[in-house]
Amino acid sequence: MNLIKIIISLILFSSLVSAKKLEKISIQLDWLHQFQFAGYYVAKEKGYYKNQNLDVLIKEYTFNKNVVDDVLNKKSDYGVGKSSLIIDRLENKKVILLNAIYQTSPMVLITRKESNITKPSELKNKKVMLTSDARSAASINSMIMSQGLELEDINFQKHSFNLDDLIDGKTDAMGCYLSNEPYILEKRDILYNILNPSDYGFDFYGGIFFTSEDELHKHSNRVRKVYKATMRGWEYAFNNIEETAKLIFEKYNTQNKSLESLIYEGQVLKNLSKIEDGLLGQIDKNKIEEMQRLYVLLGFGSKNNKIPKVNDFIYNSSNILYSLNQKEYIKQTKIKLLSNNNFPPFTMMLDKNLQGIEIDYWKLISKRLNLKNSEIEIVNNSKDSLEKIKNNPNLIKYAFSKKDRSNKTTLTDTIAEIKIGLASFVNTPYISDINELNGKKVAIIKYTSYYQQIKNNYPKIKFVEVKNTEEGILLLKEKKVYAIVNKIPSLNYTISNKGLNDLKIIGSFDEKYDLKLVVNAENKMLINLLNKAITTISEKDRESIASKYYSVVYQNNHDYKELYKILIPLIILLLFIFRSNRLMNKEIKRREEIELQLNKVANIDSLTNIYNRRKITSIFDNEINRSKRYKRELSIIFFDIDNFKMINDDLSHKDGDKVLINLSILIKNSIRKTDFFGRWGGEEFIIILPETNKEKAEVIANMLKEKISKFDFDIDRSVTCSFGVTSFSETDNKDSVLTRVDHAMYYVKKNGKNDIKVV
Repeated sequence: MNLIKIIISLILFSSLVSAKKLEKISIQLDWLHQFQFAGYYVAKEKGYYKNQNLDVLIKEYTFNKNVVDDVLNKKSDYGVGKSSLIIDRLENKKVILLNAIYQTSPMVLITRKESNITKPSELKNKKVMLTSDARSAASINSMIMSQGLELEDINFQKHSFNLDDLIDGKTDAMGCYLSNEPYILEKRDILYNILNPSDYGFDFYGGIFFTSEDELHKHSNRVRKVYKATMRGWEYAFNNIEETAKLIFEKYNTQNKSLESLIYEGQVLKNLSKIEDGLLGQIDKNKIEEMQRLYVLLGFGSKNNKIPKVNDFIYNSSNILYSLNQKEYIKQTKIKLLSNNNFPPFTMMLDKNLQGIEIDYWKLISKRLNLKNSEIEIVNNSKDSLEKIKNNPNLIKYAFSKKDRSNKTTLTDTIAEIKIGLASFVNTPYISDINELNGKKVAIIKYTSYYQQIKNNYPKIKFVEVKNTEEGILLLKEKKVYAIVNKIPSLNYTISNKGLNDLKIIGSFDEKYDLKLVVNAENKMLINLLNKAITTISEKDRESIASKYYSVVYQNNHDYKELYKILIPLIILLLFIFRSNRLMNKEIKRREEIELQLNKVANIDSLTNIYNRRKITSIFDNEINRSKRYKRELSIIFFDIDNFKMINDDLSHKDGDKVLINLSILIKNSIRKTDFFGRWGGEEFIIILPETNKEKAEVIANMLKEKISKFDFDIDRSVTCSFGVTSFSETDNKDSVLTRVDHAMYYVKKNGKNDIKVV
């Protein structure tokens, strides 16, 4: 018993030791939390940073903080800034621009409509509230000067960041963000004008993500990882605005913005990012050069400093930066890859040449590192290769099993993620959920790196250990196992090249096989160089290599008869696989449609196509919990169609259904996207209004009452409704709120109908 405990302890200890420690980094924002920084929040909360082995701290702006100095002095690793970063570079501050999220800056001047200030030339002798940082206001200053005014002609005021100063006339124009202040003005029914620098040719960038030159030189791999995860975060944020707004609302809402305002902000910023034009994050060198020249004309930058070359401070993710020691190492050292030649399609001999997935990746890495002295030595015994690497720091091999990692060896970052699949007979149904294999015997190759993980993750599957693919196929043919597990390229290759026309791929696991290189742990230089090269491999590179080897044909330049014997069945097989894949896609779509329909049945009222009682109750529970947790406003409207029984009895149930359907469409189109609308039962309906107090809910109820009474329902009588309105308080629970609003609605029903009662 003690021995078992010791073994379990050792296994747990080894798994902890082998687990990679996350790198801690920080990102300093240049303003308070809002949708303006959504991509960073999404990358953190969705695990995109974590997937790159990063633990990211997002730091909110505090007043009088200099973000650039913070990054250069290593108080933060990365920062978000404005186009004024170009001025910092003109002053020889070593910043590196990684991306520009907003292709057009959201910074503008706003004036009140009644001021009649509609163009910059009309600002002469007017009060303009602008940040005191001339760098940040450069685009606005340039716009003003381009219209024949001198900056001395303007009465500049220190920015109060209080929009009421513009509304109350304390200033004539105010520096604002397109994504923020217009929303507030519209909500307050205040008309306004926008003076936008981009309309006058001063189209500056906004939301520039940057780091220091020191960070790029010392941690270029980390920079690539941060860049990659951040861009992924922004893509998700702009493609899922409402979901992202709710994330910010619930976890990053230090300004207490409404959910509606965050959604508005996201929509405006998405347009400025030009993501639909494929320009998200792009930094155009010509545009940067134009901005440099403009800043110099405006008197920015030291006269003693040369104008820096744009290529020196714009990040290029495909470039590899080398230290002098690394350059010398590449020049002087012969790096040798130890590879087997009988592991198709990863390694194999074709026309007397070593080819395969692993070989192509090695050639790509060698090219990126400019390794002119690299070689490949064939060693078919993995154990022998490993021993050689332990004794020679300039030898490497591809990882095969968990035994490749030891105290003397280490692994590189992942070169490619290879899908792990299942193969079985062609009449076997496709597997959409791996749990469908529970209780079934499945062959798995014992010595692979993913073997233990798959076994641990799916304990209900009866795995049968085999030495290789051939043994697994034999058990499958003898019907001793239901399927065989292997890397999908290997399965595809085996099926295609062994003439196994009765087999097919029937599914895949979520787990992946990570293609990595094994390196002598003492050779830090080589490990760093290999990881640098790996981060430059694009998805396009990976797709190109993968597609090349998913269906490989042995070619024989001397025996064409043999070629035809192989080629003709292969073409037939490919057609069969194509047909099978089409059937699989149809099956997947069919299952997705079924799932969608089931979800609809469970949550949507079949007649009115709005939420049913079960779903709206669930939503109400969630909104109550959120209201309690974050102390947010929450109101509900409960209403009932007046004299609905008479419509059914005097006219017809068909007319009654028509009223229910048209009423639901009318209400759905009249409420906000952030509100929730459901059918409570019969002719009763409920609306849940997040971020809404009782007074606003009453206004909405009155609006709906009027719309309903004026709407033509295409029946021989008018339709009205009785409304109850209430809001949630700290002492409430779901039942107390529903009881209160129900009583309010029935009070109206008993006292004349077609009215509203607020309680």
